[in-house]
Amino acid sequence: METMVIIILILNIIVYGIGTFKGLDLRKWSSWLYGIYGFLSGLIIGFLTGNASGGVTLGLLFAFVVMYSGAMVRLHRQRFE
Repeated sequence: METMVIIILILNIIVYGIGTFKGLDLRKWSSWLYGIYGFLSGLIIGFLTGNASGGVTLGLLFAFVVMYSGAMVRLHRQRFE
C-alpha cells in the first residue's frame, strides 16, 4: 500500500510539473483533466490509507493546487509577452 501511495505521489509531481510549466487555460476542457486527475489521485490515496473523508479533502487540495498554479502561470506568461 505504501508503495502505491508513493508511486501516485511521484506521478502527481510529474503531471503537476507539466501542467504548471505549460500553463492552463481554464476555458479549455483539456485543462480541466488536470484537476480531475488530481481529485481522483487524492481520492485513491485516501482509500488506500483507509481514510475516505481525508481522501476527498486531499483530492480537492490536489485539484485546487494544480488548477490555480497552472492558471497563474498562464496569466503571468500572457502579461509579460
